[in-house]
Amino acid sequence: VLAGPVPGWRGAAAGAAAGARTSLRERHDALPVDLDGTLAALGTATVALAGGVPPAVVDAALAGALDGAGHTPAGPPPTGVTGGRGPEPGEVARWWAGLDPDTRAVLERERPALVGGLDGLPAAVRDRANRVVLAGAREDARREEQAVRDRLVRTADPVELASIGWELHEVRARLARLGAVAAAVDAPGRALLDLEVDAPADGGSGVRAAVARGDVDAAAHVGVFTAGFTTGVDELPGRLGELDALAAAAGPGTAAVAWYGYDAPQAHEVADPDRSVLGRAPAEEGAPGLASFLDGLDAARPGREAHVTAIGHSYGSVVTAAALSSEGAPGGAEGVDDVVYLGSPGVGEVPGRPPGHAWVVEAAGDPVADTAWFGPDPNRMPGVTGLSAREVVLPDGRVLAESRGHGAYLTPGTTSAANVAAVVGGRPQDAVLDRGVGAGDRLRRLVGG
Repeated sequence: VLAGPVPGWRGAAAGAAAGARTSLRERHDALPVDLDGTLAALGTATVALAGGVPPAVVDAALAGALDGAGHTPAGPPPTGVTGGRGPEPGEVARWWAGLDPDTRAVLERERPALVGGLDGLPAAVRDRANRVVLAGAREDARREEQAVRDRLVRTADPVELASIGWELHEVRARLARLGAVAAAVDAPGRALLDLEVDAPADGGSGVRAAVARGDVDAAAHVGVFTAGFTTGVDELPGRLGELDALAAAAGPGTAAVAWYGYDAPQAHEVADPDRSVLGRAPAEEGAPGLASFLDGLDAARPGREAHVTAIGHSYGSVVTAAALSSEGAPGGAEGVDDVVYLGSPGVGEVPGRPPGHAWVVEAAGDPVADTAWFGPDPNRMPGVTGLSAREVVLPDGRVLAESRGHGAYLTPGTTSAANVAAVVGGRPQDAVLDRGVGAGDRLRRLVGG
């Protein structure tokens, strides 16, 4: 009816009919948009429910999304979809696969923070979305910095000067962290797989990210590194340099990820029981997110699972072990094939993987690795294989350097880094074995530790 010829009516009735016809045509043209918005809202609600978001929250958000479906093509997503363990990555992958290309494009354009934060989506999709979020966060922080500076020059009150000065420090710290993330992804073959930026009201410095080198959706082997005490995204550029070398040593078809997706305990938080490096709280808080991220690697490539190695350094080994445990993260990270603990202060009573797939590296002179603060020292646990950190002369005459202390486990050219690369690359037979028992271990045994 709408596409046919206009009836040859005349008079006032003809004008009214023509107006009604135009209105109907406009509504007809809008129906596909309404339908896209409705389907996107329903799909997002399904993901939220699968992720454990309370039904009442989903219902309220869905009602708002459906009300606005004809005005916002993709519809606003329910709140609480991302963060923590989040929705199950396999469910996310199936939901995304069921969307048509136009709806996916709308979601990327209208909801980049949602798309970038969903484990189980393709890496290229998350990278595009998170780069949009990163650009927006940097611009917001620059505007905020200018606004704070303007306030600073307009006040003469000493108390207000101190308060505004602290605000300026915080926003500049956030800008520096966002700049470090931008520098880390500003290289060929890098992908921003996750990005979370706290609101200014939360202190302005909370930036969490995961950056990959190589194609995690196509690589046969993927290593995921989790850092520990006092770390943050500001060290991403340097860490990615180490991971570039690690992936190259592991062999062709290897990708690596620097996962800084949790708030690592900091030096000034030692006395805070909820944030102290001496307790498990930060690890237990970060473990569900790491478990979800690890499972999302395989979920994003169904039928083509990768060999995934989780690598935890220092307190990051506590986070990694918790992510592999069903106690630390509901269900645990099921997609991990090997785990490597570097300079670990203990990972609990269970290493988190079947015998033969859990590894430990303990360097000479590493005081953290000898504390056994969070359970037995992994280099003494059954089912955990020790990898050497000592100097080694290879059959071809090349010399691999010794790693000493707590921070040089992935330094290129060391035995430790070569051994980690062998595990990540699926070549454990090439690793040099050594439990790394040293003076610290013997001293602990003497005093009954």
